[in-house]
Amino acid sequence: MTKGKKKFYCYFLIDQNISSITTSWEECKKITSGTRSRYKSFPTLEEAETWIKEGCIYQPNPIEAQKKKEKKIYNLSLKSSLEEGIYFDAGTGRKIGVEVRVTNLQGTSYLNKFFPAKVNEFGNINLGMEATNNYGELLGLYCALKIALRKQILKIFGDSNLVLEFWSKNRANKTNLPEATVRLIHLVSSLRKEFESFGGTVHYVSGDINPADLGFHK
Repeated sequence: MTKGKKKFYCYFLIDQNISSITTSWEECKKITSGTRSRYKSFPTLEEAETWIKEGCIYQPNPIEAQKKKEKKIYNLSLKSSLEEGIYFDAGTGRKIGVEVRVTNLQGTSYLNKFFPAKVNEFGNINLGMEATNNYGELLGLYCALKIALRKQILKIFGDSNLVLEFWSKNRANKTNLPEATVRLIHLVSSLRKEFESFGGTVHYVSGDINPADLGFHK
C-alpha cells in the first residue's frame, strides 16, 4: 500500500484568535470541532504559513465565482424588466420564525402603513416559530390583496406556486390542513375574486429577483 503525500492542515479559531498548523487531519478536526473556525489543507508548509499570514481567508473557487457573477448580472437584467405592482414573500432567514414581507417594486415595505400594529423593526410581520412558510406566503398574498384593493393597484407578484395556483384559487386538500390555514384560504380566494373582478392580476416572479425576497435565493 502506497503511503499518501504529507499534508499540512491550517486552522483558525475565530473567537480565540488562534491559528496554527498540524500534519494530522484528525487533530485539526478535534481542535476545531464545535468552534467558530476556518481550516484548510495545503500540500506544502510554505503555502500553509502564507495562508495564515494572509489572515486565513477563504478564497472563492474561480469557476464558482464566475458563475455567481454571471447569475448576478443576469438577475440585474431581469430586475430591470420588472413591472410596478405589489410584491410579497415569506421566509425564515433571520431565524426568528416565519416573516412576511409585502413591498413595492423598489422593495419598500407596505406593511408599515397598512398593518402597523403587526410589523416588526424590519418592516415585516413575524408569525413566530410555529407557523409554516406556506402559511406565511398565503398571508403575504392576503395582505397584498387588501393593499391592492385600497390603493387600486392592479398587479400582484409572488414566488409561491402553491399559493398562486392552488390555495388562492380555493384548490386545496383541506382535510390535511390546520383550521387557521383553511380559514385563510377561504379569505384569500374570496379577495382574489374581488380583486380580479376589478381587472387585477396575480403573477409569478422568480424568488431570485423578487423585490420582497427574504433572502433564500441569494
